[in-house]
Amino acid sequence: MQQVIKFLFSPVAFALGFLWPLFTQIFIATDLLQAGGLAIGIGAVVALTWGVMAQLRGSWIWIK
Repeated sequence: MQQVIKFLFSPVAFALGFLWPLFTQIFIATDLLQAGGLAIGIGAVVALTWGVMAQLRGSWIWIK
């Protein structure tokens, strides 16, 4: 149970649950991409990359 709680509050879960839809909507709203699979895919790549980097570094802030 403790592992589940740790994952739910991890940077990767935050990236999946919040950043992915946010980046997808930003790409669509700014007309960088049309709504559809490409916008969703690029939003996922950007969000997950950022989330994994934060998980490995242990911080969202670049200067540590």
